[in-house]
Amino acid sequence: MGKKHSLDETSNSISSAGSERAPLLNKEANKQTNGQQAAESPLSDLEQGNAEEAVNVGFWRVFALAKPDAGKIFVATFALLIASTTNLLIPKYGGMIIDIVSRDIRTPEQQSEALEAVKNTVTYIVLIVVIGSVSTALRSWLFSSASERVVARLRRDLFSHLIHQEIAFFDVT
Repeated sequence: MGKKHSLDETSNSISSAGSERAPLLNKEANKQTNGQQAAESPLSDLEQGNAEEAVNVGFWRVFALAKPDAGKIFVATFALLIASTTNLLIPKYGGMIIDIVSRDIRTPEQQSEALEAVKNTVTYIVLIVVIGSVSTALRSWLFSSASERVVARLRRDLFSHLIHQEIAFFDVT
């Protein structure tokens, strides 16, 4: 019962303070505050209160955020190249099997040679599929790991920035 009573008082004080609310972005106060902070540290466009005029985030800014994970991204890109190459090789070797089977085979020696060539080609296809699968799994794991770390770094920086901002305090009484 005591909790409900305190909740009612809180909601009443919030609703009575509704007409006294201040805008979150007071441009005049932000300009004064940011003018004082300009000498201390460089501010981004959003920190200066220019939310309407935010700069377009380019590739190089995203790349700079991912710089600590550059090794992972490089290895993942190499794995992507290998996986793509293996996907291109499978039809080539499939065509080779069709060429071997469609040859004119007349003697038992030619037949055994063709059978051996088909076995070798199928072995190559299996090897290519295994290498492609391992490369695809490695690429997927490395890219997702790197992207999760970049997002975690962004969230940490955002939270740190929010914690260090000034808090607007107004009396509710």
